[in-house]
Amino acid sequence: KRFSEGKYQAPVKCIGITCKSRTFEILRESAKTIDHQKIRIQEIENDSSEPGRIPRTLEVEVREDLVDSCIPGDVVTVCGIVRSY
Repeated sequence: KRFSEGKYQAPVKCIGITCKSRTFEILRESAKTIDHQKIRIQEIENDSSEPGRIPRTLEVEVREDLVDSCIPGDVVTVCGIVRSY
């Protein structure tokens, strides 16, 4: 099962028709974990930007094989879905 926003949230009720349970136990041995990392990217200053303006930054969440794939100072191209929280 995929979790909303990648975060685990305990169920509030059973999805079965005959089940009326409201307490649940997490089975950690059957859970699948993935590597994830949050990185902060910053726009590159170029000649067309206004002098003295602070470069904009954006927080990006990378998963699985993209974790630890860049270091501070690297120039990267990011393609993905933008969400506001």
